Amino acid sequence: MAQPACKLCGFGEVSWPNWRMPPHLHERHHELIVVLDGQMLLKTSGAEYMARAGDLLFYRQGLIHEEISQRNAPVHTLFIAFSSTAPLPAFPLHAPDSDGRVKELVWWLVQDLRQRRAMDDCSHLLAAIIGELEWLRTRARDPWLENVSAYLRANYAKKLSLPDLARHAQMSRFAFIRKFKKHVGRTPMTELRMTRLNEARNLLLSTNLPVKSIAPRVGLGDEFQFSKLYRRHFGLSPRQTRTRS
Repeated sequence: MAQPACKLCGFGEVSWPNWRMPPHLHERHHELIVVLDGQMLLKTSGAEYMARAGDLLFYRQGLIHEEISQRNAPVHTLFIAFSSTAPLPAFPLHAPDSDGRVKELVWWLVQDLRQRRAMDDCSHLLAAIIGELEWLRTRARDPWLENVSAYLRANYAKKLSLPDLARHAQMSRFAFIRKFKKHVGRTPMTELRMTRLNEARNLLLSTNLPVKSIAPRVGLGDEFQFSKLYRRHFGLSPRQTRTRS
């Protein structure tokens, strides 16, 4: 499907313990929010949503909405704003980004813009994000997969094993691997490792935490093991990622 002609208008990051945005609307642009951590209550006319890590929020132009960070779980988000010269598909207001593809694309886009690249130069990333939103809109959601993915996202920093994941899914290990791979295209443990590495890269880019403290925080053991896996996955060492950023 051809994507609407969209133009990037702005970007940013919110990481404030007492974040609260009173009811407002955007007259000339749409906004996409990626929830990285914490929880945020979203209020619109006639509906409320509790957005958590791994969720996406799409505010269509003209939508009145209010945002309230939760005190016991301060929200941390990325956002991009863009305009469109053609009507957009009916993207959902609140949706899970189960495999983290939208989050990764938005991270790349924000990092490019922070390096002072012109917004027009990032149009290919914006088009990819719109494409991912369209895919999320049209795919049939499997409640089983959503449940397993949410459990994995919430517990990736713990010592999770394949039996742990299979037990949560209430399946045998063999049946769980087969069903998960059919839906996702990779094994559960590969998905867990990718989730951990992606979260590690987010911490490298968004914090000043030393590498040796990031490894155990995302469940990747010691610094040596973490660096080896990270380089194999991204083609750069953790320190090179931070230096280039």
